[in-house]
Amino acid sequence: MKTMIALFIFSAHVAQAAGIPEDENIQDLLEGQQELKSLEVIQRMGLNDGATKLDLWSGHYWPHYQGALGVRYREPNFKTLISRDEKKFGMYKKITEKWPTYSFKNEAMNLLSPAEKYDLLVGDYTMAMTKFSWELGSGMVSAVPTWRGICDGWSSATQMMPRPIKSVEMTSPSGQKITFFPEDIKALGSQLYARNQENPIFLGKRCSVKIPNPFSNACNPTNPGSFHKALVNRVGKLGKSFIADIDPSTQVWNYPVKSYSVTYYNVLSNEESKNFKNVVELFKDHHRFKKGFSRHNRTGYIVGVEVKVKYQDMRPAPLSVEDGAEYDKVLTKTYDYDLELDYSYNILGGVASAKNLPDFIWAPNDGEFPLSTIEQEQGIARNDKEIFAQARESSKNGEPLSVIVKELFELSK
Repeated sequence: MKTMIALFIFSAHVAQAAGIPEDENIQDLLEGQQELKSLEVIQRMGLNDGATKLDLWSGHYWPHYQGALGVRYREPNFKTLISRDEKKFGMYKKITEKWPTYSFKNEAMNLLSPAEKYDLLVGDYTMAMTKFSWELGSGMVSAVPTWRGICDGWSSATQMMPRPIKSVEMTSPSGQKITFFPEDIKALGSQLYARNQENPIFLGKRCSVKIPNPFSNACNPTNPGSFHKALVNRVGKLGKSFIADIDPSTQVWNYPVKSYSVTYYNVLSNEESKNFKNVVELFKDHHRFKKGFSRHNRTGYIVGVEVKVKYQDMRPAPLSVEDGAEYDKVLTKTYDYDLELDYSYNILGGVASAKNLPDFIWAPNDGEFPLSTIEQEQGIARNDKEIFAQARESSKNGEPLSVIVKELFELSK
């Protein structure tokens, strides 16, 4: 049973209900193609259901409170960090500092963290990348939110970089053989995007206050009209993906869209259909959803929508030496909203039945591969000596070198 939209819409919805806000124009998501906005056209093109053509892969979000990329996720003592206990965090950090990475030999090197392996690969015995990672969670651990990590980097990297399938052996300047498992490679790709991606396509506003102002639209969820059009145009038509902050509170949880499936329903009778014309309702003054400032002034029809969206999910770093879809996870969310249509069935906006739509949606810029700051300033290094020198400097800011990350992903395909 669907939840009907009440006659009196709560005031917090009012600011976002009168059509699609200017900051939620989806055109930048469409790669120059014409926007589909008519439900009649959308339905005729078979886009009531859609899925990305990308091989999205699951990854870890490397939470700061656990040491980010500095965590030896293959080492059994890592389990002690699952608890948000400051003493355990401090003890584990000291162990990593007293147990020098250069003392690891042969198979024992496989226990090292992604950051430690990277530091050794580039000949950085100051362990700058590792230290940067651990500092993110240092101090009073209880003050480091458990949600804070690099899900923004992962959700971009999974769209923009090929799935790492096999382990890769690399040689450090000192001749050490270092094995990067698929999860290590994913971590470095996610870190590169988290630290250095520029000009992402961003729609909506992040809710950054604990007590939202009901007279402001800063903490309103994405308008159903723009969300629906983003699904149909970006995922259904282009076969791409976009990222949604699925938590409408002050926390940010970024997930890329994998697929969607739409069912329409009549907002008065709840009758359902895959054909919107069977259940669309003419918009009249005597209906419970009266015309006014809370509805777009050109609304001719209203139709209810239940859409199931599957997101590529995160999961803890596995211990596998190869990667495949069998290690992936999927998160399914169901959204219930109505769409305001003009008399040509074009989407004008909409109202959600509950405030569970994404806080904002965004996508990485397809035309720009992230470069570390030093690569932007000095250019791409041309030989090993330059690469390692740039990498050691870049690690101080927690930025892996793009040329190294690219090579790891290519070798792992």
